[in-house]
Parts: sequence; C-alpha cells; structure tokens
Amino acid sequence: MIKKIIVVAALATVAFSSQVMAEGSAARATFALSIEDREPVDSTVELTNDVNKVYFFTELRGLNGKSVTHRWEYADEPRAAVTFNVGSDRWRVWSSKNLQHNWTGVWTVSVVDEDGNVLAEENLNYVAKESGSMAPETEMVGDAPAE
Repeated sequence: MIKKIIVVAALATVAFSSQVMAEGSAARATFALSIEDREPVDSTVELTNDVNKVYFFTELRGLNGKSVTHRWEYADEPRAAVTFNVGSDRWRVWSSKNLQHNWTGVWTVSVVDEDGNVLAEENLNYVAKESGSMAPETEMVGDAPAE
C-alpha cells in the first residue's frame, strides 16, 4: 500500500513538473555585479553601499513569444519595472538598477510573466559599508545622474 502511495505521489510530481515546464519557467535568476557575454559575473546576495549599480539576470525557458517583467522593489514599494519580449525557448535577459548609498536594506526583484505569475523572486541585502571612503554622492533623478 505504501509503495502504491509513493508511486502515485512520484507520478503526480512528474506530471506537475512537466506542466510547469510547458508553461515556462525561470531556470536561473540572480543578482550580479556585471554581465559579460550574456552571463552574470560575480553573483551576489549582498552588496555594500559603496557599489552603486547592480544587475539582475534571468534565464527563461519555454516562454517564446511571451513577455516577462523584472519588478524591482525596495521597502515594499515598486521602484522599477523592466519588460522583455522573449524571442526563443531559451532566452537570457537582465536589467540593472543604479543605487543611492542611502537606499540600504532589502531589495527584491520578482520575475513576473504576462499573466501575473511570479516565476522567480530573489532578495539583495544592500548594507552600509563599515569603514573606508565611499564614492562621492551624486544627485540622482530617476535612474540617471542629474545634469
């Protein structure tokens, strides 16, 4: 009897996994210090506030012809939304955020499909640098330095 339950549970898991993959997924999602050759470099979950730019990379599977959005949030408030049109069954996308040194705390990026389903969600802890000098403060307007 127990073997039958285990087999049924295993088959249900495989069927569910196949359905999720058929609908599309985020195979990878990570914060990084840079992007090179369409790949994340120096993936991270924490940055000190002397670093003023961070990237969010996602590898998408099975979403050809759909749109996907990187939704950036800080202090439970939306800060940016970057939408991508997916052009093949395997598609790599990234967005970036210029950070002000006083925006310390937890940043969240959600990868959301066009139906509003969250495919992935990652957090970045942006912390105050304990010692040393910080980059000079720049007045910011939106995501670009003020002129």
